Amino acid sequence: MKKIFIAALAAAVAISLTGCKGTNEKRGDEHLKEGRFRNAINSYLEAKKKGKMSEEFFDNFTLALVRAGDAESKKDLNSDLINNYFEKAAINVPQVKEDATIEEYVKTLAEIGKRQAAQEGVDYATIINAFAKIDSAESVAKTRHVAESAVKSIRAETEKLYVARNLQEATSEEDPVVSEYLLLRMAEMAPNNADIQAALNKSRKTTRGYFLIFGENIPDLSGKQRVDKWGYVMAMPTIKMTKTSLSGELQFWASTGNNTELDPSLIKLVSTDGKEVFAKGDTGWCEAEVLVGKKGDEKIEKKQKKFKGKGKLMNEFQCSVNISFSFPGGFVPDYIEYKDNFGIGRKFLGH
Repeated sequence: MKKIFIAALAAAVAISLTGCKGTNEKRGDEHLKEGRFRNAINSYLEAKKKGKMSEEFFDNFTLALVRAGDAESKKDLNSDLINNYFEKAAINVPQVKEDATIEEYVKTLAEIGKRQAAQEGVDYATIINAFAKIDSAESVAKTRHVAESAVKSIRAETEKLYVARNLQEATSEEDPVVSEYLLLRMAEMAPNNADIQAALNKSRKTTRGYFLIFGENIPDLSGKQRVDKWGYVMAMPTIKMTKTSLSGELQFWASTGNNTELDPSLIKLVSTDGKEVFAKGDTGWCEAEVLVGKKGDEKIEKKQKKFKGKGKLMNEFQCSVNISFSFPGGFVPDYIEYKDNFGIGRKFLGH
């Protein structure tokens, strides 16, 4: 009997903490109902601080945050407060009970992202942030199995708007390196868009002989670095392709921050469906610093030094190797890859 009494007492305490509404929560509900969302948020924060919350608390608190974020977006679409509201709402999501609350959260977040991405003349960081909102909404929708198709539709619409607005600028750019850079930025946002992929494929054929060195390094909300090509950057100034072979001169520009060796046996060609073949060939040259001039009047210059086997690949110096690949019919070359302990590089060839 004593054990039963203790269990009942514990249950009563739990109900008093999570079943009944305290004054602050009731006040928050009233503010929410009347559309005073900031006041509602403050009241809910006070209720949470005191630890007396009902089972409806996280649903209503989340709705207040979502609606406050939506109202702010209609006043200033680029306000920092929008992110602040939705970051707090995201913390609540695991404890939200009602599907209707989740649906409002993901649809509102995705719609704000769509509107931000559709703005004229915004910088790329804003575009990243806009798509990150949609991706976050899509992730929650998928996890909770709520409004998945609606959020996917919003992303598809946003991609379409973004591509329609920016593709012409990228493809009409006269500098092929700048053009590919712009296309790569777009592909980060809309990786499966057929128009971007077609334009990028065409661009890569043009830039086979170019080093694509892009210094811009933009962080996004996931922690990734967007459109950053530091590492081993490659170019193929000469290239010959048949249905079963590829050969030519492959040049390297090292931007890893390390001095290392170039091992041609690590160079591989990857097909559009992920098959791999490794390169043959181990002769070429690497740039090196050499001392030139008369004694007492020496100076350091970059010179090309031939190698057979492995070359010395110095940071911010070039190397070149003569290579060839053989592959079966039906193998469609996509990119050349070089990877070692210090970095990775890929040269997309177009096909």
